[in-house]
Amino acid sequence: MSSKADRMPKKDPKEGRGKKEQQTQDRESKILNIMLNTSILLMALMTDAFSDAFTGMASGMAHAVTAGVGGAEKEPTTDESLRRTKTEFPKPMIIQMLQMIRGKITDPTFDIGITIAERYNAGVPPLTNDLDEQSLLRYLTLLKANDASCTKMFQELMEWMKTVNTQR
Repeated sequence: MSSKADRMPKKDPKEGRGKKEQQTQDRESKILNIMLNTSILLMALMTDAFSDAFTGMASGMAHAVTAGVGGAEKEPTTDESLRRTKTEFPKPMIIQMLQMIRGKITDPTFDIGITIAERYNAGVPPLTNDLDEQSLLRYLTLLKANDASCTKMFQELMEWMKTVNTQR
């Protein structure tokens, strides 16, 4: 006569470890995505700010030159600039972020960033995702429009990133 325990399927002890490893990888991915997406947005905002500062002068000069030679001028769109920023993001910075995260991933300070990014809902996928250019552009648009919720999230994430960087 077999007992109920004998009829129950036995759990593989490796199965629990696999789930824990997957959770760690998911958490690590979220943290890296937050840091990368926030950095890309910061770079895009700074680029736009510098661009706006020089647009009047450069635009006037470019227009005068192209009009003088009969050419048409075309300025890169924000979408093109953002795509370039994302694809040309400094590889050493990515490697440095990965090394920093891998060494300190168990630090609960990293959970704060995930909480901040997932707490806000602006109709855009959270910064914990690997965002495409369109999603980053929507965040950029919200930030430039001084959307209160998005701006507050970005400020909180910048403070969090400072905290994480000082704990190395």
